[in-house]
Amino acid sequence: MGILLPVVAALLLAVPAFAADKDITLYLDGARIQRVASAVNGYTEVVLPASVLPDSLRIKPAAGVAIDRVETISVTSDPKQGQQLEKLTERKEQLEDRLKALSAREQIFTAAAKSQSGKAPRKTKSNPEPLTAIRQGTDFAIAQLEWVYQAKRKADKELKAVQLRLESTKKAVNIGGSVVRIWVKGKGGKVSVSYLVGDTRWLPVYDFRVNGAGVMQAFQRASIPAMGKGVTVAVVSGFMADAVKPKPVILNVLPLPEVTSQTLPVENLVLSASPQPALSFSVTNNSAKPLPAGDASCYYSGEYLGRFRFAGLAKGETGAIKCGK
Repeated sequence: MGILLPVVAALLLAVPAFAADKDITLYLDGARIQRVASAVNGYTEVVLPASVLPDSLRIKPAAGVAIDRVETISVTSDPKQGQQLEKLTERKEQLEDRLKALSAREQIFTAAAKSQSGKAPRKTKSNPEPLTAIRQGTDFAIAQLEWVYQAKRKADKELKAVQLRLESTKKAVNIGGSVVRIWVKGKGGKVSVSYLVGDTRWLPVYDFRVNGAGVMQAFQRASIPAMGKGVTVAVVSGFMADAVKPKPVILNVLPLPEVTSQTLPVENLVLSASPQPALSFSVTNNSAKPLPAGDASCYYSGEYLGRFRFAGLAKGETGAIKCGK
């Protein structure tokens, strides 16, 4: 019978003197971020990242505080990069306009060259050497075309360089980020701001320990991203949409806190001893939740047999696992 221990791994770190406290709850598909901000003279601001999920912003006033007004404005994370982005965009538009103008000139001088070369020479008093005049007109049109081609090549080369710089600058600029402006009334002026993001999450890491009794101990641990100082981090064994929230359990195991522990049945156990010990078997997920994909370490009777990429198992699913070669 499988034993599942869904827990929340709360990791409390040293908190320096910040203007706003920050709590992060990590899920398998994202994170909930909560900050406590203090208003000064009835006003405070909180910066939101570009990865905020739509309609996930919530602001809760402390006791005795009322929210008067909330505004959200889009910003870039670096003003200098934002200015550079504007300049590059403007230069790109200028080069595109120049290429259009040069293309128009190309059409004009191409038509002029054809017109000059197609003229029938007529000798008149004002044009005693018609062939020379036609040749001069044709040479002038062709010379202008050569200048146009050179200018187009130069502008096109610069445009490609600007486009590359523009793309790299866009990646560096936090496009879509925003600042929440909050006006409050009341004593103290504290508010709790929370939102969801989709680019921060915890990743499963497993220890699979097999013995000869036909069972496997599966320990699921959480690999969490670096959060910096002054952040309280919690790991939840589930997705953001999960309705059931397990009770928080304080753990002080760093950096990989244990999230779940369960016993699963194994079958078709085959142990190969040559040239190095290797193990293959099938395991059934008879627990109440799926086992998501992640990195795994394999042990047999206490001996480490290497690491592999675990593909994951849905609830009730049976899958094959091979450890070592």
